[in-house]
Amino acid sequence: MDKALAPFDAIRLPEFPIAQKSAPFVVAIEGPNGVGKSTLCAALAAALDAPNCLGTDPAWTSEPFKTRMIRDADWLASALFFVSGCLEQMRILNQTAKAAGTRLIIMDRSLWSTLAVHASHSTERLARLAAMLSPVVHDIRIPNLTLVLQASFETCQERIAKKSGVARALDELTATAEFHLREREFYHWLARQNPTVEFIMAESRTPKEVAVAALARIRQLC
Repeated sequence: MDKALAPFDAIRLPEFPIAQKSAPFVVAIEGPNGVGKSTLCAALAAALDAPNCLGTDPAWTSEPFKTRMIRDADWLASALFFVSGCLEQMRILNQTAKAAGTRLIIMDRSLWSTLAVHASHSTERLARLAAMLSPVVHDIRIPNLTLVLQASFETCQERIAKKSGVARALDELTATAEFHLREREFYHWLARQNPTVEFIMAESRTPKEVAVAALARIRQLC
């Protein structure tokens, strides 16, 4: 691994505010493409009778626009686009959850995913994004708990190969062993700064076994 790219310990994230007690408890599922995030989110939502949503507001994820912002846009424009979508999603969730009396939300990716992608490209990108977030940190809500799924590059590649269409094409944009390794280092760096970030091993486990482990941790905290 390029020492200039990882570890990231010279960079510090701003201190995000603690969510209000009246706000819903948000559990975000993170990890590399192909690790099983969407499968786990669906299982958790069903087991906990909780809403299952994307980390970015749906208005930001129409297929042509999402493809452009992931594949074609300048990296900074792409990062700010997805950060804004994450912030808007949290705002909408807070409003709708309070109105409906929802106490728990399962989220497929979050703000952390955007930082992970750009950190995996370069430490400079991560440093610039962290600096940009600092002045507005008190307007940002992060998940109450982030569970990062971990599996080998080979396992993730096997799962990506089973996808089709745009989903597979976008996942393959970062489908390299080097990117996978840097992304993993980012999440461990994140966990060293934020105690709400934890890990679940998905390698050599069935989706049901992964869900059981995740459910046990969520029930300890909720």
